[in-house]
Amino acid sequence: MKHSHRDLHQIEQELGLDFEDIGLLEQALVHDSFVAEFPGVFKDSNERLEFLGDSVLDLVVAEELTRRFPERPEGALTQMRSSLVDKAALAGLGRKLGLGKWLVMGKGEDEIGGADRDSNLADAFEALLAALFMDGGYGAAREFALRAMSDALDAVADMDSPPRHPKSLLHEAAMERGFTPPVYEELERSGPDHSPTFVVQALVNGRPVGKGSGSSKHEAEAEAASEGLRTLA
Repeated sequence: MKHSHRDLHQIEQELGLDFEDIGLLEQALVHDSFVAEFPGVFKDSNERLEFLGDSVLDLVVAEELTRRFPERPEGALTQMRSSLVDKAALAGLGRKLGLGKWLVMGKGEDEIGGADRDSNLADAFEALLAALFMDGGYGAAREFALRAMSDALDAVADMDSPPRHPKSLLHEAAMERGFTPPVYEELERSGPDHSPTFVVQALVNGRPVGKGSGSSKHEAEAEAASEGLRTLA
């Protein structure tokens, strides 16, 4: 279902934004599953915006870290940036902003809880950032990103060790409960060979605890592990 103009203005108010071209805001919230199921309703999904937003976010974070920590070496800044822009971190931002309730998804994606999937929330955050960039330039995108990431940027200042990978954390969580190590099963592979999408589920003690998708098995497994950690918590 398309957002009404009233919906879009409500989203602007909740996020503290003011778009010149509100259609960019709407596009940022359209999942590709809806476009596939209902062709013609929207010209495009948020995939192209997500592609752009990924680069905009990298620049914003790299610039901010360089400004904040002039004494930190390049390796430390790279580690800090990685922890701020990984899928789990961005999904957390999307969740905090309430983007899931505004996502327009196909029926199948909606039925499997797509509104709370890490990949969808992370992509929506990056797409929203790109929409702001397209609408108001780098300054508008930067202001929003830094506002949304304020707590994370403060926390990363105390980083003195590499961030733990979700698969390692899930492995530890399973062992602490007396279970065997997690198993990852590939459920689906779609898309062209040069740009595939993998769907993977994580099983702990033979029970599915999380599902993830990504452009590589590694990325899909990481997302499945992150969801598994929330299930076991």
